[in-house]
Amino acid sequence: MKDEPQPSAWPSIEARLIDEAKRDAPEFPPFLHRRIMAAVRSEAEKQPRPRPGLAKAWRWVFAGGLASIALALALNPAPAPQPVAETPRKVSEWIVMAANSDGQMASLISDRVLNDMVNAPYQRQLDSLGSELENALDFTLRLMPIEVALK
Repeated sequence: MKDEPQPSAWPSIEARLIDEAKRDAPEFPPFLHRRIMAAVRSEAEKQPRPRPGLAKAWRWVFAGGLASIALALALNPAPAPQPVAETPRKVSEWIVMAANSDGQMASLISDRVLNDMVNAPYQRQLDSLGSELENALDFTLRLMPIEVALK
């Protein structure tokens, strides 16, 4: 008795459910799909296609302007070198003359003249660099927290 299959009620229940579903199913009108698709297409044709607006035009104008500026900077020739000051040339001429002349010419180039013409420009540059370094150190110390500055 144990090996005999038990009668099942599921096939009859399944058949009844299928019959009820077929009986209660509404009938779709013919060509329903075509009418729906025609309505979708007509609605799509009614809406205008997006055209490039003013914002897109301004983007192109802006991009073109940036490109032209970059091109102008790239193709701009390098600035002409500035003429060299006459002072070093004069000093070198004086040194050559002094080397080839007598004692009177050598006395014309005194220590004061040599200092003014040769050493003074370098000294001014060194003074400027020194003041810049002092300003940078002062700025750095002002930005540091007090605890770090005191250590």
